[in-house]
Amino acid sequence: MALGRRKRRSREFIPPKLQMTSMMDMFTILLIFLLVSFSKDVVTMKIDGKIQLPKSNAQADYQDNVRLVVSENNLWLGSDVVAEVRNGKVIGLDPENLQGSVLYQRLKECKKKVDRSKDEETDKNLVLFLCDKRLSFKTINSIIKTAGMAGFPNFQFGVLKQ
Repeated sequence: MALGRRKRRSREFIPPKLQMTSMMDMFTILLIFLLVSFSKDVVTMKIDGKIQLPKSNAQADYQDNVRLVVSENNLWLGSDVVAEVRNGKVIGLDPENLQGSVLYQRLKECKKKVDRSKDEETDKNLVLFLCDKRLSFKTINSIIKTAGMAGFPNFQFGVLKQ
């Protein structure tokens, strides 16, 4: 027993040395990750002055693959007017035959273009939907159903910053 005690006492505690190179690499990677993930992209869009978007304090990035804008008077797909809106109804959009509408046909064309042009990493089936807050849910719902049937099941709704 005495022999075991002597060996324990004879060893001195040597503190481990820190590897500064490894720590610098780790902190550099963390810094780059945080800078990239917390960057804010301020996006300004030109929209019709007659449209009233809802206000929100939600903060989320958007992908602008296809943009649908619905005001009290018109329905735009990108920068082209697709249909007129009168008294809360989209002219040429029959709720019983959504696939026969001009909006459906134009969205199918956009789907083909998006499928050819986008790479696999981006979400191809996303629509940025800017909708006047004065419109009824029934009007908005028919447009959403049409876009979903045309191959765009995912939506992001545009709002104004509160």
